[in-house]
Amino acid sequence: MSKSVVNTRDLVASDFRKIKQLLLQKNGTAFTLDYIRKVCKGKRNNADIKDMATKYSKLIKEMKAKIDKLSQQP
Repeated sequence: MSKSVVNTRDLVASDFRKIKQLLLQKNGTAFTLDYIRKVCKGKRNNADIKDMATKYSKLIKEMKAKIDKLSQQP
């Protein structure tokens, strides 16, 4: 079974706020939500934001899969 690609284009406003908070904690660099959104949508380039957004998206996807698996068990 192949893995689907992590897509940062599917993130919503609350995800951008969380990514902003994580970047501030990790790097000490504050970015605006609009800039983070533009990087995630592919309109700007920033390696730190792209990396954090990809990790965040992957984590959210894994968490949803685990929740689905738990909810299907009798």
